[in-house]
Amino acid sequence: MEHVHPDEGTDQTTCENCGTHVSASFVRVFGDNEGTLHRCSECTTVSELMDGLGSGPRQ
Repeated sequence: MEHVHPDEGTDQTTCENCGTHVSASFVRVFGDNEGTLHRCSECTTVSELMDGLGSGPRQ
């Protein structure tokens, strides 16, 4: 019998700024084209994420 572990198969990554774990979907939506998330909802506002701050370092 095969054992299935909840953590296996989940595609998660971390915010480059604060290290918070986020889903791959979050990175696809708010990260850059290389798959890097520079800011997340833990270290910036949702408004700033919607303006693209997650896809590039703060300038």
